[in-house]
Amino acid sequence: MNTKQKETLNTLKALLNNITLIAEDVDYLSYQSVNIPKNISSYDAYKMMTCHQPKWLGVLFRIRDFLGKIAGIEPIKGFDKLGEDEPSVGSTVHFFTITEKEKQKLTLVVRDSHLDVCVHIRIVHANDDQNKLYLITSVKNHNVIGKLYMLPVSVMHPYIVRRLFKNIKVS
Repeated sequence: MNTKQKETLNTLKALLNNITLIAEDVDYLSYQSVNIPKNISSYDAYKMMTCHQPKWLGVLFRIRDFLGKIAGIEPIKGFDKLGEDEPSVGSTVHFFTITEKEKQKLTLVVRDSHLDVCVHIRIVHANDDQNKLYLITSVKNHNVIGKLYMLPVSVMHPYIVRRLFKNIKVS
């Protein structure tokens, strides 16, 4: 873990309790936050965020899937529409498996031979009118392919998350 990641982790630990990361010693750690209305659960926020992906993100997913074939990486096809049924722990949403699901907390994990990824959504009280949503992403690389994969992803990930935050409806 580099110095910036250690600082990020210390910030998160000061703000939140029980953060779920993919491993203790991660190779990538990032978090973004946004204020949201009080009535939105962690899973509702995820559904809103992924209900619409901009065209440029769809293109990035197609490029990722095309190049991933060469390295034996499973295609993910981006964010398609989720069903109306409420998933539970162990269910799959998009390309993630739900490992924790509570009103204020959602943890999504995907593992393969090249890297493991954890997306942890945590909602905390901000004030009487709104909450603060934190999206924490941690990655553990297993090999050179995982490291190469993360080079462009680590640059684009914060931009993608900020764009998906715009899908959260303020009521």
